[in-house]
Amino acid sequence: MADKNIYTVIVADDEDELREAVCTMIPWEALGFHLVGNASNGLDALELVERLEPDLLLTDIRMPFISGIELARQVREIRPAMHIAFLSGYDDFEYAKQAIQMNVVEYILKPINADELSAVLRRLKDQLDRERAERRNVELLRSRYTENLPVLRELFYANLLDGHIEPGTERERAARLDIDLQGEEWAVGLAYIGSDRRDALSTLSKLLEESLTADRCRLTLYNDWVAVIVSLTESFTIYDLIRVLDRVCTLAASYLGLTLTVGVGAPCKELSGMARSAAEARTALEYR
Repeated sequence: MADKNIYTVIVADDEDELREAVCTMIPWEALGFHLVGNASNGLDALELVERLEPDLLLTDIRMPFISGIELARQVREIRPAMHIAFLSGYDDFEYAKQAIQMNVVEYILKPINADELSAVLRRLKDQLDRERAERRNVELLRSRYTENLPVLRELFYANLLDGHIEPGTERERAARLDIDLQGEEWAVGLAYIGSDRRDALSTLSKLLEESLTADRCRLTLYNDWVAVIVSLTESFTIYDLIRVLDRVCTLAASYLGLTLTVGVGAPCKELSGMARSAAEARTALEYR
């Protein structure tokens, strides 16, 4: 529907007169609903739900082919969040109990009058409005989080290299930002290129992509430098890292005409040791 404040509804009941009365006597639009279909049995109702995906299913409990209880069970499998209300002429505890198990939002006893059903629909409209508002808030928060994720990651790395993260919590905090810091040994390099910081990050990323895979190397802006955080292994040691960075400096000078200066700190076994490795890289960079 074009109007986002209107919710769609399907009515299912095998009693033709009652179904027609419900469809015609209720001021659907005034109550915030749009009747998109009706069915005289459970199978037809299920087909309508699959095709039209309504916000609300108003169904009798006892119907031909499949009952309202079975209809609700199957609807829950394909549309878990859809609202379901039962109409029933049977004031029976077992039906009410099964309705609760199916997470049915309303249980309405026949005979039904327009005022009672309208009151039920107003309650459902309020509930649907609240749920829609909650979804919008969650989507807005998720959108803002996604937009700010690069900044949050950069801040995390800065805190990690400054030693401002409580030891032992680094991996947990990294995981919240979808950063994988698995590894047994790490080293930090700091690179300086005399250009815009973002340009420096992009340039170094391109120069390193052939030598260091994304799962081994993390690049981030850190103060006036680009930090190169590298996971070391027996097959890729600190000496291999230094050779790679030397080659990158040569490539930067030969092909880009850039003077790239890099300092590398000693390896560390714990993530908390990255601050020390970064400090050593900074000293080496300044000394050079």
